Amino acid sequence: MVTKNNIRVCHLTSVHPPFDIRIFHKECKSLAQAGYNVFLIAPIKEPILKEGIQVIPIHLPKSRLVRFLVVTFKMWVKALGTKAAIYHFHDPELMFCGVLLRLSGKKVIFDIHENIRLSLQSKDWLPEWALCFVSASYFIMERFCLMFFHQLILAEESYLNHYPKHKSEAVLNFPLAKPMELPEKKWNSAIRFVYSGVIHPLRGIWEMLALIQMLKEAKTEATLDLVGEVRPAPLALEIKNYLNIHQLNQNVFIHGKVDFDQVTNFLKNADIGLALLKPIPNYKESLPTKIFEYMQHGLPVIANDFPLYKKYVEATGTGICIDIASMETAFPLILSMIQSSDKLAMMRGNGPKTVTENYSWKTQEQKLLSVYQNLT
Repeated sequence: MVTKNNIRVCHLTSVHPPFDIRIFHKECKSLAQAGYNVFLIAPIKEPILKEGIQVIPIHLPKSRLVRFLVVTFKMWVKALGTKAAIYHFHDPELMFCGVLLRLSGKKVIFDIHENIRLSLQSKDWLPEWALCFVSASYFIMERFCLMFFHQLILAEESYLNHYPKHKSEAVLNFPLAKPMELPEKKWNSAIRFVYSGVIHPLRGIWEMLALIQMLKEAKTEATLDLVGEVRPAPLALEIKNYLNIHQLNQNVFIHGKVDFDQVTNFLKNADIGLALLKPIPNYKESLPTKIFEYMQHGLPVIANDFPLYKKYVEATGTGICIDIASMETAFPLILSMIQSSDKLAMMRGNGPKTVTENYSWKTQEQKLLSVYQNLT
């Protein structure tokens, strides 16, 4: 008799860190807790057994082109070594590895974290003339590879419009909701904003800095903690120059990429969470996990006014949505929000309750386990 303890499953990533929140802390841990024998092949220096999950290192070149040329065969050989029954990969560059695994008689799941075809149209490392060509080429290659995979797991419901529905399951990136007792908050001191995630022009860095500058000019005390990697690297110097010119060095703090626990500490100490992403096609269809993490920690949210964001932020009374194309026009709305302690307190109370009842990982975990149950 085959039990879950006998069933080996292997997650593969060549791009994400080994302890990525979605891959390791959510999916791998949920499978291990359900009784599966879980392996994870990821970029890490040494093998490690962590929380019942066997993490296996794979060492790949840093160059995108060289990595793409070697990753398929190298990952395929490493993956077969785990002798798993199900292989679950997370990166588009592993699609041909997924095809080889299927041809090797294995069951294969492709976990689609973002709409790559749309995101390619806004990649800053691609020359403008190549954007449409690369996007169309990716679409053709992806459609071919999809024929080989048993199941697609989608990180957004909107992606169901772009992928075969008969073998797709939306497993949303809701947070690991843990009961939280929020301490009493005093709103009569300087407002502490936080942004967690990749720091990039398309993710609203200049709009966030403009907000802090406008608050300073309005004689409203405020600080901003930027928690995440600055991309591209030269952007860090541009940000520092902006802070120097506008005398914001005591208002804006760049912390860089930190581990999961440190992110939590920043959220606990903040007052308001920012998610001012630019209106590019991929962002308009994808809800950033940070919004739910802000809610979970009782942070009122200020987000862009995409219809998808309004559904989760304004409709739940956990924040406001603004048009970031005109920060000057949006500023009075923001100022009104932060000057109303009653409004902030209401949003703070609504956040954790909304996440716990409707948007926690537990609601998605069952979908993931059902996919695996159907494949075994």
